[in-house]
Amino acid sequence: MVGQPALDLRLDKLPKSALAADIIYIPLETPFLAAARARGNRTINGLGCCSIQGRPAWKAWFGIEPEVTAELGRWSKKRFDSIT
Repeated sequence: MVGQPALDLRLDKLPKSALAADIIYIPLETPFLAAARARGNRTINGLGCCSIQGRPAWKAWFGIEPEVTAELGRWSKKRFDSIT
């Protein structure tokens, strides 16, 4: 997370076939994900989690439930990239 120290995790025992996932979306690539990707693991960031959690929030606050699409994902990624 922005402004927080990186997690102190050793990845040497993580199988190369393992998926490394982090629910943080700012920054999109945390030091954990960067380290896992550098050693050959597949990675996934928290952008999808943010999108899925946002749907019911928008429904509760504004009475509309947006559709989570690839276009929305690209738009969100652009916005989050500009923050970091």
